[in-house]
This record gives sequence, C-alpha cells and structure tokens, in this order.
Amino acid sequence: MEKNVIVLGLGRFGYAVATKLFEKGVYVTAVDSNYKKVEKIANFVSSAAQGDITEEVAMKSLGINNYDVAIIATGTDIEASIEATLICKDSGVDKVIAKATSQSHARILKKIGADQIVYPELDTGERLARSLAGSNLLELVQFSNDFSLIEIKAHEDWIGKSLIELDFRKTYKMNVVGFERDGQMLMDIDPSTDIRKGDVLILIGDNENAKTLEENS
Repeated sequence: MEKNVIVLGLGRFGYAVATKLFEKGVYVTAVDSNYKKVEKIANFVSSAAQGDITEEVAMKSLGINNYDVAIIATGTDIEASIEATLICKDSGVDKVIAKATSQSHARILKKIGADQIVYPELDTGERLARSLAGSNLLELVQFSNDFSLIEIKAHEDWIGKSLIELDFRKTYKMNVVGFERDGQMLMDIDPSTDIRKGDVLILIGDNENAKTLEENS
C-alpha cells in the first residue's frame, strides 16, 4: 500500500477507510468541511484538517500534490465528488479512488480521471438477494487491492456476547469499526458492549479474510 493517503469526506465510509489505513501504518490525512467530524477522527489518523474539498486553494494549502493516493469518500454530493476528483488529478495525485452512488456517477468520475471507483451503496440488489437467501452478509466493498469493508448481520452465536469475548481480530482477522443498532450508526464502540439481535456490524480487513467471512455467512 502507498505510504501517503488523503481521505476527503468523513462519512461512515471515509471514517472507516481512514482509521483502518492508519492502523496499518499508512500516513493518513483526513479532511472534511464539518469540524465535528474532523475533531472526532483527529486522534485516529496521522493528521486531520477542516477544509472545503471542492476548493482548489484549500486543497493545495493541504499539500494535495504530495499524496500518493487520494480517496474521494463523499458520494451523496455528486458535484463535490467531481470537483474533488478534478482537483486531485490536476494536482498530480498518482492514484485517485472515488466513491460513486450510481453507474452514471461512476462514468463521470472515470471520464474525468478517477483511477478506481468504489460502490458502497450501489449493490442493493445483491444485498437484498443475500438477505432473502438467509445470508448474514449484507454488503462487501473492496475499496483497494488490500482491504474490504463488510456489513454483516449479527450471527445467532454472537448475540449476548461482547466484542472482547468474540475477539474478531483473532477469530476472523477482521476489525470491528462500527455497528448499526435501531437505525443509528455507532462508531465510538465500547468493546465490552454486548451484541444484540438485529445489530449490523461494520468490519474491515484484508480482502482474503473478508472473502472467507463472506463464504461462511
């Protein structure tokens, strides 16, 4: 994995990518216009900054041209993702990975130079099929050559047990970065918290281990 990465946009996807890469020893700068999001992630990345990712001057002040990889993690604001992608490519970033929310959005990003597209919200049909087929796995997103993000419903044998007891890192070689409970996304996780029925866990790890968990779900 390249050494210097900048993550633009700190929603659920951006937060998970930035913090996991930092854990793996990658130098990560996290950027968002929302100060609360920047403050929340500051202790879990190499550096964090508040800034408008659609403003070229702001991005250049962050030294955007010094990064090997830029991950455009915003997707709901299509215009912002396009502007950020253009700025990164024009600034000479070697690899730009952009999040897309539709095929047409992806085509635009490809045309303006994005090197890789990820679709965290696109595979709703596959997600529904997995759910109807009884699979606990709701979504698997491979966002680089190294790592995947998984959304998985709590297995029956996980319910009532804490993250400490289950030890996902040892058992599945995956890290829990958050979970969804009663429609609320929880990112600040107490490892002593017991898993409840209906919880959806967000895990991140190597592609090979993600595939193994997918096959067993």
